[in-house]
Amino acid sequence: MKNVIFVVMCLFYGHSAVAKPILPIEGSWQVVSYQVVGYPAMSQVNMKNWVGKVAKFTAHQSATLADDKTIQTCHQFNYQVTTENAEGYFLIGYKITPHRLGIVEEEIQLVSIACQSDSWLGEDREFVVVNNELMLSYWEGTIFFFFKSLDSSLLITPQSVGYLNPDSDFDEKTITRALPDYSVKYVKKLVKPAHFKLNRQESVIEIYSNQNRGKIARIHIFDDKVLLPAQAKMGAAYAQVFKSREKIIDCQAGTNDRQGQTLCSFQNMSSIQYVFEPKSGSDISPIEALNQAKLVEIVWNADRRLIVETPSPDRSE
Repeated sequence: MKNVIFVVMCLFYGHSAVAKPILPIEGSWQVVSYQVVGYPAMSQVNMKNWVGKVAKFTAHQSATLADDKTIQTCHQFNYQVTTENAEGYFLIGYKITPHRLGIVEEEIQLVSIACQSDSWLGEDREFVVVNNELMLSYWEGTIFFFFKSLDSSLLITPQSVGYLNPDSDFDEKTITRALPDYSVKYVKKLVKPAHFKLNRQESVIEIYSNQNRGKIARIHIFDDKVLLPAQAKMGAAYAQVFKSREKIIDCQAGTNDRQGQTLCSFQNMSSIQYVFEPKSGSDISPIEALNQAKLVEIVWNADRRLIVETPSPDRSE
């Protein structure tokens, strides 16, 4: 009888041990950007004030939100972890497709947190874990993007590059404010198309104008410390970026000055083009040459249709 009781107790505690998953968002996460998805209750100033704040979640189930001046604390929270279909979650909850947020993953991990007292988390808060570097959270009509790795500081989505979007003015003041980590190397306004060239250490970004609107038309990115959909990195092979054959991908052969290159994009994410360049002198099949081709550039094309959103329900209550 004692043996039976012992076995039952082992099964019970073993089940309890696996029933509570490890907190996926443990550690420090910095707010690096935001996306308005409805009619936000938060002012533009407050949204910008969130950028740079660091949220820290501990294994002891406490959470802080801090910047240089303040720190807010939830001393104890409960949490639940589930796996959700990405498209269903964002369409039903926020009336936005995950592609507009740069999410290509079919499934997301959802961490629901309930603080046991009044805190910056509110009564409950949901955090969407996209991958090991990026998570999102909805706050009063605004989705904030959190980075786990501080090596990357520029987030690229179909709608924006950092804080630059299709409605951003094409002028030095707007650009330098939106990209404070970059310095303007030179400006060419008299050539067509006019453009700025910016540097961050050895990395380069080129910004071109839509001269009819006086806005930004496209941005060419050569920086290997940016966060892209599918966690693509400069120098990655095509087969690493587009590793799922089930995803619909649009690829076009480069022409003129892009002769020999291939420009690809994910389905419903045509504003972000991945530029691949094959190894020179490779005696392999065209398909294998593309699979081995390296990512050398990102071209972001301004599409104003992507920043016109329908109102979304407020799920912050």
